[in-house]
Amino acid sequence: MLKKVQGLVLSPAFILAVILISLTFRVSSLPHISLDMEAGLFKWYGFILKRGFVNAFKENFALYTPPYLYLLALASLIDGLVSRVTLIKLISIFFDVVSSFFVYKIVRAKYPSKNLPFLAAALSFALPTVILNSAYWGQCDSVYTAFLLACVYFLLIERPAWAVFFFSIGFAVKLQAIFLLPFLAVYTLRKKIHWLTFILIPATYVALSIPTIWAGRPWLDVLTIYAHQTGKFPKWSSTTPTMYLPLQGRLDLTPTLTILTVVVAAVIISIWIYMTWKKQFADKLNEITLAALASVALMPFVLPRMHQRYFYPQDLLSLVIVFFKPKLWFLPIISQVISTLAYGPFLFNKSFQITLFGAKYNALLYVALPLEILLLAVVLWEQFRRPNDQHLRPTAPAGPET
Repeated sequence: MLKKVQGLVLSPAFILAVILISLTFRVSSLPHISLDMEAGLFKWYGFILKRGFVNAFKENFALYTPPYLYLLALASLIDGLVSRVTLIKLISIFFDVVSSFFVYKIVRAKYPSKNLPFLAAALSFALPTVILNSAYWGQCDSVYTAFLLACVYFLLIERPAWAVFFFSIGFAVKLQAIFLLPFLAVYTLRKKIHWLTFILIPATYVALSIPTIWAGRPWLDVLTIYAHQTGKFPKWSSTTPTMYLPLQGRLDLTPTLTILTVVVAAVIISIWIYMTWKKQFADKLNEITLAALASVALMPFVLPRMHQRYFYPQDLLSLVIVFFKPKLWFLPIISQVISTLAYGPFLFNKSFQITLFGAKYNALLYVALPLEILLLAVVLWEQFRRPNDQHLRPTAPAGPET
């Protein structure tokens, strides 16, 4: 019976059905206009459309870095063929596909001759929060996350320079790419990545900013975008299950407290980097994917000012890890619940309150936060426990396909 179920799940028909169902949900979500689209994306798109590239990009008209705005400019070239809301969302949906492609490549590094990579890609494309983020909300977290997945893949196949290069593109798109930076630090300490390779990070950011500089926007203005971003929304947590969520609404986050929390986060992350650096695994593929998941789960958990969508890379990598460690099958389910509860107050105007013994409780605080702590505990336990598989031979990463 179990073999029949496995055969069904791995069949091309099932994989195709998953993709078609996810496409159906995306199509039905396209007309929805979120608050973020009204408050930001439509204005940015309209500004580019009205002013043209040069006149628009010389101005500080948007909160994001140039690379995503280039994509909006590219979409504006075919304005009128479909609605603006669809054009903007198609950017993110395209990167849903790119993310799924790299999920396929990561899983294929372990299973080169099976259907599991196709199943992994289809499931990543069908994750509820992935669909909500791009097709319903119109957000662009799939853009930088696609490059983070590419980074993990190229480290798996021992192409460290390419790994850092793709990380650099992700960083140029959104600051949240730094959630994978501790992961890269570990493999730099292990001398898998040469430290000079990290010059690609500022170099890529500057290179991708050149068209904006050419248009007339000052260098300093472009290079300090992230500094301006971090100064906005001074909250402990924006409906996000981080370690600081219980303080939201009870204590003001002052600049001094912000510095203190960043120091605390740096200490925690440094301890994780050191412990991961010293830990040896029997299976190198498992080690890399597990470390990547731990990095993107731990970083947003220990930092203040985190937003609803910042566990997006965790959503995808928690699915990937199942194909490397099947006993962790429950992690992507937990991650989906966490992110959905985080999205709820903003996206659906729902607090997801739960009633227990006649009293109402905030599900984000009393459900999502404990679940995130559980997820982190499981991942870190799996990372640092004494392995029972020492008899296994180390698995060499698969080389690039020809």
